Amino acid sequence: MPRLFFSLIFVFAASIASAAEVTDLYQAQAPAESQTEEERQRLAPDLLKQVVIKVVGDRRAVEQADISALVTDAERYIDQYYYQQILNMDSDPPEQQLMLTLDFNANAINTALQRIGLPVWDKIRPESLIWVAIEYEGNQQLIGEGDEHSLLLQIDKAAKNRGIPLLIPLMDLEDQTQLTFNDVSTGNNTAVKQASERYGASVLVTARLRGNAESTEISWQSILTDDVERWSSQGDVQTAIRTGVDALADHLGRRLNMSISTSGEAELAIQVSGVNDYEGYSRIMDYLESLQAVSDIKVGSLGSESLDLVLFIQAEPERFRQLLSIGGVIQPEINDTTGLQYRLLP
Repeated sequence: MPRLFFSLIFVFAASIASAAEVTDLYQAQAPAESQTEEERQRLAPDLLKQVVIKVVGDRRAVEQADISALVTDAERYIDQYYYQQILNMDSDPPEQQLMLTLDFNANAINTALQRIGLPVWDKIRPESLIWVAIEYEGNQQLIGEGDEHSLLLQIDKAAKNRGIPLLIPLMDLEDQTQLTFNDVSTGNNTAVKQASERYGASVLVTARLRGNAESTEISWQSILTDDVERWSSQGDVQTAIRTGVDALADHLGRRLNMSISTSGEAELAIQVSGVNDYEGYSRIMDYLESLQAVSDIKVGSLGSESLDLVLFIQAEPERFRQLLSIGGVIQPEINDTTGLQYRLLP
């Protein structure tokens, strides 16, 4: 196999401006040898553990908790299951593989996690914009949407397994004009941020991969507001990508998940400016009602382009305020020091 050297740069941008709802958060999939009940019973505990890691967002928290009773009783949490024949691209040559998909009950899982004391990362999660720069046999290029490259497929698979919504750049003329391979490979973060503005993402992650398909090492860096994390991953290409994305998901999960309380509610009063029509009001209410930690909303007043709300939340207020601004709907006012003043985004 020819020697492979490439550099991967993942750019996620600085204060999380856009987010998406993860629709398959309580779903997991695995290869199956048959469609028998015994086979489903054998696979269910591992698939439920995959879901727990996705929902919590932090593998370390899951490993430190006792989830043995939960996964042992995995079958009681299954809503539905189905089988598919999927082309396994990892085999040589590619061949059809029977896959089992289990959908677990979201409310039941959340309740069980609350009893165990594990936090929940909300289904509304920051979208992550990924720039990928590859160098292969002297050819350098940035790849994006429309490029059928195996690296993008592997990154997408690893991200889906951890519940991370991805954005792939178009790599159209505008992107190519604003960002070059050298910008990405040398860490020109100014150019990266400027090229990323059109996509609305704001967590910045860079990763450089050296080696070949069988032996690689990736050096990673992520920036989330003022928080900088660095780590590395090794192994074959698939293992290095999966391990690196897992570490990224763990970091984001630790920052953004929160313990959902069943014992009581906290009240959080916020004011949102820039609300000048019913469409804006509806956007705010729909977004807040989609958040798992929000149990009720009361409208205090709707004045001249301003909306006063009282949120009843089953979470620690400070952690909840961190979550509020990731949906691309409202954003904290720049000069506000209370964390209670927001502005409706266009």
